[in-house]
Amino acid sequence: MSPSRIGRRVATLTVATLLASGVAALVLPATAALADPSAHTWYRLRMCESGNNYRINTGNAHYGAYQFDLATWHSVGGTGYPYRASKGEQDARALILYRERGWQPWQCASILGLQEDADAGSGHIGDITVPTGSGDSTGTGGSTASGGNPSFGRIPPFPGGNHYYTYGEHSRNIKTFQDQMHRRGYFPLGTGEYGPNTRLMVKQLQRLNALDPNGLIGPNTWRLAWAGRYSRPGTGRTPQIPAFPGGSHWYTYGEHSRHIKTFQDQMHKRGHFPLGTGDYGPNTLAMVKRLQHLNGLEPNGYIGPNTWRLAWVGRYTNP
Repeated sequence: MSPSRIGRRVATLTVATLLASGVAALVLPATAALADPSAHTWYRLRMCESGNNYRINTGNAHYGAYQFDLATWHSVGGTGYPYRASKGEQDARALILYRERGWQPWQCASILGLQEDADAGSGHIGDITVPTGSGDSTGTGGSTASGGNPSFGRIPPFPGGNHYYTYGEHSRNIKTFQDQMHRRGYFPLGTGEYGPNTRLMVKQLQRLNALDPNGLIGPNTWRLAWAGRYSRPGTGRTPQIPAFPGGSHWYTYGEHSRHIKTFQDQMHKRGHFPLGTGDYGPNTLAMVKRLQHLNGLEPNGYIGPNTWRLAWVGRYTNP
């Protein structure tokens, strides 16, 4: 899929650019770039996600001003823990994530009604400068033995540009991807041929890291070979999560729906809730808010796409 290139403008934000309130602006080089969300928009997002606290670590497995989980942080090139990184690095990696996936990773973006522009999901990240040498972002980096833990070393830039590699192709870049998975113990030495075994591996890699398992090797999937979670199909139980049925509608208190019942019944299967009725009442509201809180989402009580997935894969304990 070719990223959009409409609506370009010149962005000249630098590390020294600050909001009048003293909040750090996003870091960009003083060169031409796509249109990005304003510094004020990012400030609103941070306030909703973390109270604009770059050092926040509440124990919910989401860290820093943008509430990165570790898999997402590492997928955009971060090492260690996000809350230990400098403000500038957190800002820059949030921008990388926006350029790759738009506002989708942040539930607060929907709560705030933030609109995407030409940057969202464009994959254009080559002009983003990530500050180094400040903050504590050492974390637990370094290579690991083969197994479920990724190696958080340097991730080479995605070599495909606007081209995503797919089934039936042959490329030295596909071989690089395969060889990286081989170093992690998950794949034979690469041949450069994108055949059925590669497709199976790619889809599993995407599925385990909450990407659409479409089998395409694009910028996000490329990074996962270095920083994503992986286990061979059949070596771990991967729940099949049904697609969120609400479209642009999020279910909330007072509603009745068969889809709410599906959500309730799934929590019941996990031992956390009575059999569903389809009524979104006070007990469901309390359960949803707790589910969101335990998984680092804004506990707003809305059942949207992110909260829907948590019924299958999120952490939960009864109060």
